[in-house]
Amino acid sequence: MTQTTELEKVKARIRALAARTTDRGCSEAEALAAAQKVGELLEVYGLTMSEIELRQEACVQREIIITGPRVQAVGAVFLSIIRLTETKGWTAGRSNFNLFGLEPDVMMGEYLLHLVAGAIDREEAVFRASAAYRASRLTPQSRLRSFRYGFAERVADRLDEIADHRAASAAAGRGAATPGTALVIAKEKRITTAFRDLGIRLVSRTTTRRVRDGTAYRHGKEAGGRVGLDRPVGAGGAARPLRGPR
Repeated sequence: MTQTTELEKVKARIRALAARTTDRGCSEAEALAAAQKVGELLEVYGLTMSEIELRQEACVQREIIITGPRVQAVGAVFLSIIRLTETKGWTAGRSNFNLFGLEPDVMMGEYLLHLVAGAIDREEAVFRASAAYRASRLTPQSRLRSFRYGFAERVADRLDEIADHRAASAAAGRGAATPGTALVIAKEKRITTAFRDLGIRLVSRTTTRRVRDGTAYRHGKEAGGRVGLDRPVGAGGAARPLRGPR
């Protein structure tokens, strides 16, 4: 079997696993197991692609639509997902989230968006049934919005921690002439060039978030700490490298 054929099989498996979300009928345990396996395969995939193969890999754009109150939490986590997956990202309106980059990275970004959306739905339902929610004298909107802000902040912090760890590992690797270093540089150039061809100009914007219910916010942060993000992408573990014919 050639390396190219094996890589194509890996990508097909990644697609199948990335589709296994709770929004699509999988249990939380099944979705988290799929996320871990996707992380392992992406790690293998990245470490074994040569610079030439990377340049041949097409960039893709994907639009993910998230609706309902969950948009508040998902939107607050979006920048951290972009950073972790090393993609370009932007929003069109309130509910349309766009990702652009290499296909495996975009698929992982899409998976994380659905994972966060599903998690906030479940955790918000738990909070609504709690004594802390009933005890608050603020409006339901203020309670839930504060909860979502706390949830999103904790999830974003955890994603940033993983991204920082990966960046530190990459910086340490630059001290030695490793194939992975050249791969990172080639990947950045590939995405930058392909994105420029789209003719899209990204504009940064800031959003003011005001927490009115401190208790709800703290409960949200606790809930954000329970989301299964231990290893969404390449954060350790024993991955089997792909090898071409000897």
